[in-house]
Amino acid sequence: MMRSVLAFCLLAAPAAYAGPSQFGCANTQFAASASIEGTDGVFYRVQSDLRLQHPMDDAVVGQLAELARVLAEQGTTLVYVNVPTKGQAMPQYLPPEAAAYGYDPVLMQANYQDVTDRLNAAGVPAPDLMSAMLEAEPDEKVFFQADFHWTPDGARLAAKAIGDMIRSLPAYSDVTPVEFTSQPADPEIAFSGLRRELQTYCKETLPEVEATTWVTTRSTESELSAADIFADDGSEAAATDSDVETAEGEVLDIFGSGSDEANLVLVGTSFSDSSINNFAGFLSEYSGIEVVNYAITGGNQFGSMTSYLTSREFAEDRPTFLVWENPIYNSLAQFGPLPMDELIVAAGPTCNISAETTAKDNALSASFQPGQLKPEDAFLFDQGGEGARIADVTFETDAGIRRTVRIERSDRLRATGRFFLKLEPYWHPDLVKVEVSFDRALTDTSALTLCPTQKGDAS
Repeated sequence: MMRSVLAFCLLAAPAAYAGPSQFGCANTQFAASASIEGTDGVFYRVQSDLRLQHPMDDAVVGQLAELARVLAEQGTTLVYVNVPTKGQAMPQYLPPEAAAYGYDPVLMQANYQDVTDRLNAAGVPAPDLMSAMLEAEPDEKVFFQADFHWTPDGARLAAKAIGDMIRSLPAYSDVTPVEFTSQPADPEIAFSGLRRELQTYCKETLPEVEATTWVTTRSTESELSAADIFADDGSEAAATDSDVETAEGEVLDIFGSGSDEANLVLVGTSFSDSSINNFAGFLSEYSGIEVVNYAITGGNQFGSMTSYLTSREFAEDRPTFLVWENPIYNSLAQFGPLPMDELIVAAGPTCNISAETTAKDNALSASFQPGQLKPEDAFLFDQGGEGARIADVTFETDAGIRRTVRIERSDRLRATGRFFLKLEPYWHPDLVKVEVSFDRALTDTSALTLCPTQKGDAS
């Protein structure tokens, strides 16, 4: 099977001939983000861009398929976007010594295709960005030279591939497309941590992350309006230099839609949360649907998706399409099954089954009869407002056995105060008590509620 054939581990940097550096760089393979310099001053990270296998286990594919199914039952179509690596989508600048690291373009590209093929076969729409980016014009660099993010050219090609897939999906038959136009604007320079790191190994100045920016507008509008949806978040996550135009590293791009139009929510990483590439704008242009951008820089694979699906905005107004952008090297299995389990519960029907609760010592607790709770049950623990980042949940059996699990949001995530938990990993036939406490005081609207059993679950 392709996944086993692709299994490969990069060891210590091999001794290989490297041609003269365009910028007087030396030993970049020993930088924290070990990199090699290719032709025309293009740098590739050894672990992320040259590694032959970026796996997606069948169990993860199954979880994504379950998430897509649950979202669809509530009226939302999920589109999962694998961002290819620089080595997959822009191999033409690689130096000869890349082969000494085991790089093989055929295997690299087969790895990407294997993941997208299996997702599509499982019912998860997954556009092929790699093939689209490989078709770039000879003078188009789809990634920046000394950074790992895509350029506006790369973002445009990616958005077109996504837009083409969205237009082919059944849910699009009910969409009245809106015309958007993208126009070039002023050049912009973005901060790059990778460039800054590599610069210390080079005598000459590395190329800036600089590009002509683009602005996307509706055909009947002259300005792009933007607002910070998380302005009243209360979170104090620091913005990086690349987030100058955003607040808290979180962005909302609104092109001005009517409530009767289809809407498209974009969640993702710094690939989406950057004004220099206009990815959200291009996505509106090629999909014909207003894009609302919830991407978070520094949130990794789950930050933006978890922040959005646990928010009240999602619960109260679900989008027609949900595009989840994530680089292929950000494994969804990195933190085990729990993050995906939470997303699946949050994506389901409203968790409004009341449990008889009591509040004591800043904790909410609910009691149950032995055998009343089933493995397929799930809970919503709602602190009642924005700001809570930790929920400590304790399960207790009739025999007094206690087990505690902590659900935590890092500083980069939105502190929605809402935490979802699938019971199955903690289930016991004699569970009689569930208790939760937060890192903020309880409010009048704090709640511990059960979620409806989702369609397809055992009953």
